[in-house]
Amino acid sequence: MVKIDSVEIGSLAERANIKSGDILVAMNGHPVQDFLDYRFLQSDEKLRIDLSRNGKSLTVKVAKPYDEDLGLEIESPTIHTCFNNCIFCFIRQNPKGMRKPIYFFDEDYRYSFLYGNYVTLTDIGDDELERIVRQRLSPLYISVHATDPVVRKRLLQYRNEDHLMEKMEFLARHRIDMHTQIVLVPGWNDGEILDRTIRDLYHLKKHVKSVAIAPVGLTKHRQHLTQLWNVQPDQAKTILKQSRSWEKLYRNDDDCPFVYFTDEFYLLAGQTIPSKRHYGAFYQIENGVGIVRDMIDLFKRQQRKFPESRLARRRILFVTGALAAPILEKFVVPRLNKIGNLHVEVFPVVNYFYGETVTVAGLLTGHDIVRQTKHLSGFDTIWLPPRCLNESGILLDDMTPDEIQKELKTPVRIFQNNFMEIIEDARQ
Repeated sequence: MVKIDSVEIGSLAERANIKSGDILVAMNGHPVQDFLDYRFLQSDEKLRIDLSRNGKSLTVKVAKPYDEDLGLEIESPTIHTCFNNCIFCFIRQNPKGMRKPIYFFDEDYRYSFLYGNYVTLTDIGDDELERIVRQRLSPLYISVHATDPVVRKRLLQYRNEDHLMEKMEFLARHRIDMHTQIVLVPGWNDGEILDRTIRDLYHLKKHVKSVAIAPVGLTKHRQHLTQLWNVQPDQAKTILKQSRSWEKLYRNDDDCPFVYFTDEFYLLAGQTIPSKRHYGAFYQIENGVGIVRDMIDLFKRQQRKFPESRLARRRILFVTGALAAPILEKFVVPRLNKIGNLHVEVFPVVNYFYGETVTVAGLLTGHDIVRQTKHLSGFDTIWLPPRCLNESGILLDDMTPDEIQKELKTPVRIFQNNFMEIIEDARQ
């Protein structure tokens, strides 16, 4: 049973006299537990909807086209919590005093399907696997880290045997596509363990579409946690060299590469970002795989439309993390500075909040940005990377772009992967 939060005006549900506050009990005799049940069951063309209103049961019938939505907004479900104790878990490396959602351990296959969140499948049961198949929740995004059961248990510290490969084989047999990730922890799941993990997953290549390998992220807030080490530049080079044979050996059924590395690996190793062709369908761009290549190619396309000059002088500052700064300085800044009266600089912000080894732009805080750029003057606009904001438009330390703008006394904009927007803003 789920509560109906709102009913769209003019919708089928409103015409059927369904009201906000009603309890949705069942549809065509099937219990409704959450928004996915509603989404799956409401696709029928003839619906018998069982409701509860003020403690009284009632039933309405609706006839509808297959693809027309009833028009209900139902309450958000309780998100399933992760009960693992992963030795590299980033959430456990957050300092105290941050907002509560930052400390939440998400392990919900429903959100994996809807939003690409990664889940480990450690606590998922047969009923939930059957539901995934029945409702065609495909693709799913799965954190594997290692297929060797002993190594995986050491990494994830789960309570019971999780039978990961059996679960993935079940999903594959029922045509559920999967994308997987491996957080690489030096000395734990690299070398032969990494080779085995890729080989094991490749046996399911018909429905395991990709494997993304990301370097472990370690903050300075690891007191009383397992001692781990970051991936070093020479290690990144070794692993990338090791992977050269994988691109030939392992290709998925879409004839795309099977194994990918997050952009951090190439930047750490000081190596050229692969071409667009390497990334195939860009399966895991939201996981940091191919973002830099996508940005470079976008810039190359858009620069053809750049003007030769502008009427008045403008100075622009790009704020980013230490890892991405060299890319902007090499590919973006020189071309923008060819536009007459436009001057662009990049400022790499050191992450003192999490520690200097955390170099990605998405983990910058407002206070670090303000402290390190406050001495700069003469800029007309400051541009922030989009990934440092959450869906509510705030940074990790709860600062907003407006607050940063007020502190720096300079207009602040958020870059949205559109370089023409920067040009248009500079024209004003």
